[in-house]
Amino acid sequence: MPDNQAENSDHLAERYGRRPSSDRGVTIAVTAAVIVLTVVVGWFAFRSVDDPLRVAVHSWDEPQGAALTTTIEIDRDPGVAATCDLVALDERMIVVGQLELEIPAGPEDHFRMSADIPLKGDGIAPELRECRITN
Repeated sequence: MPDNQAENSDHLAERYGRRPSSDRGVTIAVTAAVIVLTVVVGWFAFRSVDDPLRVAVHSWDEPQGAALTTTIEIDRDPGVAATCDLVALDERMIVVGQLELEIPAGPEDHFRMSADIPLKGDGIAPELRECRITN
């Protein structure tokens, strides 16, 4: 009985000017999606390898007084100096502190650095907004 339904479905499709269903369209769509995904992943991988400066928040402590102590992790090409903008956020994600952190040039290519973000409110988490090379 199922074969008869498939034949009727194909017959109706042809009658109204459509081609019978096939798996070829699905195969083409899946192949195209895999190609696009491969290109996107490759582009991000290539871009991250070539980046001379990579900075991320590693950890932070509970606020002590009027400062939020934050540790950032830095991967860079040796000799690269940078300036990073760190902010402290409260529970409503409002900026309650800001610090422009200078990272001096040096021979280290991977290290961690601590910074105290001055607070003007109840800061609970740091956020790294931007880093730029300053050589």
